[in-house]
Amino acid sequence: MPANRKSDCSQAPRQLVGFILLAALIIIWGVTIARDARAQSAPGRPGQLHAAFSIWEPFVIEDASGQHGIDMGILTELSHRMGKVLVLHPCPWRRCLKMLEEGDIDVLSSFAYTAEREKFAFYIKPAYSRVSPVFYVRQDGQTDIFRYEDLSTLAIGSVVDSRYFEPFDSDRSLNKFEASSEMLLLRMLEANRVDVIVGSDANVDFEIRRNDLGDMIEKAAFRPDHHNDIHIAVSRNSPLMSQTDQISKIVTDLREEGFIARVHARYWPASDDAKYPDGPQPTE
Repeated sequence: MPANRKSDCSQAPRQLVGFILLAALIIIWGVTIARDARAQSAPGRPGQLHAAFSIWEPFVIEDASGQHGIDMGILTELSHRMGKVLVLHPCPWRRCLKMLEEGDIDVLSSFAYTAEREKFAFYIKPAYSRVSPVFYVRQDGQTDIFRYEDLSTLAIGSVVDSRYFEPFDSDRSLNKFEASSEMLLLRMLEANRVDVIVGSDANVDFEIRRNDLGDMIEKAAFRPDHHNDIHIAVSRNSPLMSQTDQISKIVTDLREEGFIARVHARYWPASDDAKYPDGPQPTE
């Protein structure tokens, strides 16, 4: 019996060492697989254009027919003219920004300029769209706004945590009511719970069209002197930084040929970018 116990004890360390070696091999194998998968999807892989996107109607729409919209049309045509396969990465907006900063993607669309973002993003010019803050009222004629001061006596709906323009954003004298989305704001306006709402013209115009509210809600006469140009941004950590001139040339061509006007006319007909440039209108 003592001899048998001694034999068992001598085998135990060898079994433990074998288990540790097996676990190590599994871990190494897993790391290798993950590394290879990341390499296969890394931006700049020959023949691919990696683009991230968040749902932001009408620029990116997700419904029963799939993902489409202004950005999808432009990115698809861009990849075609560059001779690349478009690889899409859906993500929350903050995650999209991080992926662009780290070079996990090549490009990000619906990108407005800030000095902070320019540190990691190269802005392709020209811009392909423009959004502006706009006030909306009911068409019953009871309320209209002709100047900023007219807001002082009104109940104003806005999206929580949104930034529109100054001095509106920091004006604490105004009677503001916040909601989580433009659609909720439109319902509040329709139900007379607020006198006026403010929102990005692209998003609110889209919701008005989609919900057939055009016969009861309209834009106010007052328009803030503010807008945000919308660009395609290239990650400064992407190999595509060597092709920014080519991308800029393609976007310029898309605008001059009327492609950008057509895609805006389909998804956002009220946009100024839905108008064709001077010269002959391109055929479909």
